[in-house]
Amino acid sequence: MKHQKELTQEDAEHLRESADSKGYGDSSKGPKSPRMESLDSKVQQLTRRADFFASRARYAEALPLVDQALHLEPNRADLHLGRGQCLMHLEKFDAALASYEAALRLDAQCIAAQRSKALLLAKQQHWPDAIISLREALILESSMELRFELARCLTEHAIKLKAAGHADLQLVHEAIQACDSYAPAYFQLGVYYSEVHDCTKAKEMYRKAVQLHPGYLEALNNLGVACRELGEWEHAIEAYAMALKVNPNCSKTRENMAISMLQLGCRHLQCKELKEAGKVLKQGLTFNSRNPDIYFNLGVLYAEREKYDRAKVNYELALHFDSRNVNAHNNLGVIHRRLGNVEAAMKCFESALEVDSKMNLANKNLGAIYGSMGRMADAIRLTKIAIESNRQDAEAYNNLALLLRDQCDVDACLENLDICISLEPESRHAGSNRLMTLNYQSERSAEEVFEAHRSWGSGIECRVNQVFSWDAPRAHTGIRVGYISPDFYSHSVSYFIHAALQYHDPAFVDVTCYSDVLLEDDKTRQFKGMVPKWRTVIGRTDDEVAKLIHDDGIDILVDLTGHTGNNRLGVFARKPAPVCITWIGYPHTTGLTRMDYRISDEHADPKDAPGLTTERIIYLPECFLCYTPPETAPAVVLRPAQESYGCITFGCFNNLTKVSSLTIRLWSKLLREVPDSRLFVKSKALACPKVQEKMKAAFAAHGIETSRLDLTGLQPQTGSHLQMYSFIDVALDTAPYAGTTTTCEALYMGVPVVTLKGRGIHAQNVGASLLSAVQLEDLVTDTEEDFVKQAAACARNLPRLAALRAGLRTRMMRSVLCDGPRHVARLERLYANVMSDSAARSKSSMLSNLQEQPFALAAEVQ
Repeated sequence: MKHQKELTQEDAEHLRESADSKGYGDSSKGPKSPRMESLDSKVQQLTRRADFFASRARYAEALPLVDQALHLEPNRADLHLGRGQCLMHLEKFDAALASYEAALRLDAQCIAAQRSKALLLAKQQHWPDAIISLREALILESSMELRFELARCLTEHAIKLKAAGHADLQLVHEAIQACDSYAPAYFQLGVYYSEVHDCTKAKEMYRKAVQLHPGYLEALNNLGVACRELGEWEHAIEAYAMALKVNPNCSKTRENMAISMLQLGCRHLQCKELKEAGKVLKQGLTFNSRNPDIYFNLGVLYAEREKYDRAKVNYELALHFDSRNVNAHNNLGVIHRRLGNVEAAMKCFESALEVDSKMNLANKNLGAIYGSMGRMADAIRLTKIAIESNRQDAEAYNNLALLLRDQCDVDACLENLDICISLEPESRHAGSNRLMTLNYQSERSAEEVFEAHRSWGSGIECRVNQVFSWDAPRAHTGIRVGYISPDFYSHSVSYFIHAALQYHDPAFVDVTCYSDVLLEDDKTRQFKGMVPKWRTVIGRTDDEVAKLIHDDGIDILVDLTGHTGNNRLGVFARKPAPVCITWIGYPHTTGLTRMDYRISDEHADPKDAPGLTTERIIYLPECFLCYTPPETAPAVVLRPAQESYGCITFGCFNNLTKVSSLTIRLWSKLLREVPDSRLFVKSKALACPKVQEKMKAAFAAHGIETSRLDLTGLQPQTGSHLQMYSFIDVALDTAPYAGTTTTCEALYMGVPVVTLKGRGIHAQNVGASLLSAVQLEDLVTDTEEDFVKQAAACARNLPRLAALRAGLRTRMMRSVLCDGPRHVARLERLYANVMSDSAARSKSSMLSNLQEQPFALAAEVQ
């Protein structure tokens, strides 16, 4: 036996203090011989010293003492137990286990040995043996410590089997039966239910684990995940907040907290709860300032609130942390486009397509930009890719239809609009786009086009539930007039509404503008300064806008859009004002019976053959339009084009869609009549070479050589566009849809326009109204032959062309066409007459209790 370390004085004192203690096992049971007493005394001394060393964790020193005692008394179970405990602390586990088993062979009821054996097996992760040993120990002593340890071993054994691909959930249930306060067992049940997608049960198990162990970090995190899966974002946030109290620096918890706040913010966004969404999303950034999805949704939030600069910054941050976020690229492009930066928008859409060449939205948006630039082939290609990626995308079919219409493929346009409407029967845009397109087809009868409008109006009026009542008398004096339009910017309509806003009589008419303008410009700001009340309604629903108008107490609500883009005819279907009028923006009926009147004149709608309409036509004297020229218009080039360029040049700057088969036939006759002449056509779609080839082929079919055609796209500025009238001798109008703004521009630049009237077709007769207003009635023709004759004669009359170049602008500015104060005085008298007539008709209706006919062909209000 090795020499033992000498005891210190302090150690000796402790030994003396424990001199009467029993030590490892005083087994004396009666009188003993002197020899036995001596042996017991020696063993007792050894065990006392071993106890002392063990109490100070000096097991290496205690073990030899126990071994000496066992040498003297090898059949004492307590000595084998003590030896096992020393060995276990010295991490000699196999030897310790052998000692415990030796103790149990000597004393099967030794609970301490059984317990120690079980704990040692558990420490060695021999889970099956530990479970057996613990169950045997529990037979001897059912203590909470042992039950807890059994639950632990059962749970750990279940985890090990699962990792090996042999899951046994029964072991976890047995663990809970052994100790129903063992939190990890509930946690493992939660994991199981999570994996089988039973999030409700998983949440229940995780919550139980947390109740048993409030600082259980893993359970708190998983509880948050289960709540997220259930869409309980607030509960998830509570769970992660508790986890962060346990460990505020846990990166996984912070990431999960940020994700939960992101999801809660998205829910608020979907519900249009923008203030709450902003608060939650910003708070989410405090937990993970690098989460691109939070920045993306903040971009969506600010875009919804029309704070485009902030939206832009957040989309850029989303891309900073995730450069392949196609939605952020796309949405940033949308913001750039709304801010007027088309070049930056294009780059964003192109970046999105570099990540995902099939992305539906980016293809549509880039296609729309290309279309606005006249790159028709590219625009159509991209839009078709968008359709291929989503055959149910009604908007993509609508976009494709408009692109096809812009390049004069009207039949193909209608086919795609029909598909759009079949996918989305109540589409706000497609129905109106279809009606607009019908106006371009010379092959359709006036009755067919009217019936399509009437049917559309009947459909929307059937779908609208809330129609405002106007039985109560008006509480205010004067006339409250509301103008509603998306075109209060540098748009064709702006040239014709300008006078009504500038010269209204505030003592007689109180004007409110309801603006749906997406991107305001200098013209918008100019208009805002002309009227007392300006309401921006962009982004509001038709119900919301109708209620706003009703609450404003508008007497006469005037539509300036008709079936053109972004119209608000749905508002008029709700009848938010006692009198509803359509004017300027659209050359046909709206189809609504709740639209009371349409303003026209006797040139556009002769009383013996007015256009078919669901509204009552009311007439302004001489001309129903008043033109305000652009301030940036260049000076007129006084020399006629043929004098400068050596040949007669006819021209047209209208939308190419207006160049119908009738128009091409008519112009071809004129070119054959004047063989030395040329035709100059400028339109957006003609920037595309494929569209040019198609147009040349259409004229070639009528025997016109392509060398006689000059085809070009749009000019970037109004001034450069107007300057190009210097290349034209005579402007040619289109049919059956005549020009309006282009006719006024030609006249203002000193170029005469020849137009062809159409019986009962308002759209074709607008040119007649404008030319009559400037006393050029001889250029208004009734037949194709007369059109060719008059245009040829006008082009050959060089003195007259020179005179018109020199004096037409002045004549125009002095005419009723540009006399704003005179025009507006007549317009506001018309409003007064309409109000009186409406009141009289309402009174008569109440007295007779009879229904009025849904539409009248013509009825002038005196």
